[in-house]
Amino acid sequence: MGAPPLRRNVADLRALAHPLRLRMMELFAESPKTTKQVAELLGEPPTRLYHHVAALERAGLLALKETRPNRGTIEKWYTSVAQQIQDSPRRRGNDAVRRRARRAVAATALEHAKQEIMAIPVGAKEPAFLTRLIIALPPSKISVVRKRLMRTVRELGRDFQSADASGGAAPAKYERWALTLAFAPTKAPRGRGSRR
Repeated sequence: MGAPPLRRNVADLRALAHPLRLRMMELFAESPKTTKQVAELLGEPPTRLYHHVAALERAGLLALKETRPNRGTIEKWYTSVAQQIQDSPRRRGNDAVRRRARRAVAATALEHAKQEIMAIPVGAKEPAFLTRLIIALPPSKISVVRKRLMRTVRELGRDFQSADASGGAAPAKYERWALTLAFAPTKAPRGRGSRR
């Protein structure tokens, strides 16, 4: 969780706009894993993931951590290059494409969170916690709130990182829980129109 955010270009954001790739990146961010291990955690056949791993590696979002011989084959262990992805600084001419790429990644993350919440059975021992808070603040406080939220996310990640992030397998009794956080204006700022 201590890795700095990486600034990515539009192609890299598009690489993450696939629901399966985003889920894969979450698992690789916990600790180095093989494609087969990620496939098992996702309940997918490994053959479905190999081209996604290759695409994420080409985009520079995954890095080959090490190789290990295993029963006549070579296992490849990958890790994500950062736990947070941020868009690169603005460049002229790319704003519309960049906005579409950011929206695609956001929509994928939010859809994945929706699917997780909807899959929780009625009467579950620990129900999902979902809240929406609308706050009004002056523009000068937006960065203060953003930094406070990111600090909280980093603390949670550090204090409750996945058990296998330390190098060992997560005990069977552990449950994976996801935190999806969005901090965005509720409407388009004045002067920019209704489309963003």
